[in-house]
Amino acid sequence: MKLDQIGIWSETKLEIIKKYAGAYTTVLSKQTTWCKGYAYIDAFAGAGMHISKTKC
Repeated sequence: MKLDQIGIWSETKLEIIKKYAGAYTTVLSKQTTWCKGYAYIDAFAGAGMHISKTKC
C-alpha cells in the first residue's frame, strides 16, 4: 500500500477533527430520541494512513 506524505496543514486538520469528533460524539450520544446513528465522511481523507513529512 502506498502511503501519502502529509504536511503540517494536514496534521493540524486531523487534530482538529479528532477533538471535534470527540465532543460531537458526546453530544449526539445523549440525543437518543431523534439521533439513532451518525457518520463523519471526509471526502479529502486520502488513503486513511499516512507518513508525516515533519516527523521523518
